[in-house]
Amino acid sequence: MKMNFDIKVVEASLEEICEHSLFLKSINYTRLLRYLVDKAIKNEDVKEFTIGYDLLSKNYLDDKNDGAVRSQMYKLRKKLTAYYADKSVQHDVIFEIKKGQYNLSFLSPKEFNQDNENGSSISIPLKKIKIAFLFLPILLIGFWSFVNFFNQPSSLWKNYFKSNSNNLVVISDQYVVMSEGLDGKSHATLFGNINSDADLINFKNKNKQGKFDNTDFTLMSKMAPYGTKILNDWFNKYNSNFALRLESTLTMDDIKNNNVVFIGQFKTMNISSALFLKDSHVFSIYKDGFIYKKDDKEKEYNTIFNSKSKIEYAMVSCKWLDSGKNSFYFVSNNDIGVLATLGLFTDNKWLSEFYERLPEKVIGFNALFEVSGLQRTNMGCKLVELEVLN
Repeated sequence: MKMNFDIKVVEASLEEICEHSLFLKSINYTRLLRYLVDKAIKNEDVKEFTIGYDLLSKNYLDDKNDGAVRSQMYKLRKKLTAYYADKSVQHDVIFEIKKGQYNLSFLSPKEFNQDNENGSSISIPLKKIKIAFLFLPILLIGFWSFVNFFNQPSSLWKNYFKSNSNNLVVISDQYVVMSEGLDGKSHATLFGNINSDADLINFKNKNKQGKFDNTDFTLMSKMAPYGTKILNDWFNKYNSNFALRLESTLTMDDIKNNNVVFIGQFKTMNISSALFLKDSHVFSIYKDGFIYKKDDKEKEYNTIFNSKSKIEYAMVSCKWLDSGKNSFYFVSNNDIGVLATLGLFTDNKWLSEFYERLPEKVIGFNALFEVSGLQRTNMGCKLVELEVLN
């Protein structure tokens, strides 16, 4: 389709929409809208599987029954309809996505109004309309109950998806120190025992001969963007959201006032180190993994390397706090351990089977997973030890 509008006009209209209250906090839909507008400007055809592949990191050719794209397109059309119904907003160009299509079109307000005025109408006898309206509420209630029955989140996450919930995702980050090298120049350096300003002060007091200073940046692994993407899709599925915080800036008030999800490494923990596995009677951190000790049984679960595969261990720790808040810790010193367990705990079918293993009266659990596979993929992620907190 030929571009009939100045690109600056289109871009200005796009920004106005994204800043409107209907879209301002809807990250997924603004992202989808920007994607469709960009494709329309470039005159590139889009289909369901291309949107799924580009935006949802999955190839829809592999799962033709996945309706995530169709669902998001339906909701985006509804948002655009509501936006253009706002009489207080002036429009230089209209973004239109026709029902059943994925390509976005640019219309002038005149063209848009003509299309709506010329829409075809169907004559329905009044008696049939009355009958339909009598049964419509019953049908809607039945349909809504059916949808909700198969779309309920696991009880493990219910506090995160309440309408008034305050949720916080904490991402582990590595504290960076500027230290003087042998060449007399300062270099960004990582120290395993320095994870905060307080740690740096203690280190400087013990090493007064060297020159060490803090920096205004920290480092994160690839787990951070990929893990955040998994959680964003999961929360969006249940119309919930979360704020983000780095472990290096986390405070105790953050933990007290929010349902917390921590993702990352235990070796870079600061405040979270005092809470992670706090109530465990059998687990403790050990080298690059964990130790399980119960009665006379003690077993080490540490990362194993060989030429063909890698085995590592990830801990998922969940606790219902006295304050009525929840805490979830997805912890591994390796990216794939965090991502693999996040994948399990955002899968309703797997969650349902796991939840059945927990007793009725439970205040939390610590679950240890073995993650293995070739080329560091999570082709194998199995539960090896489970501690139930009563």
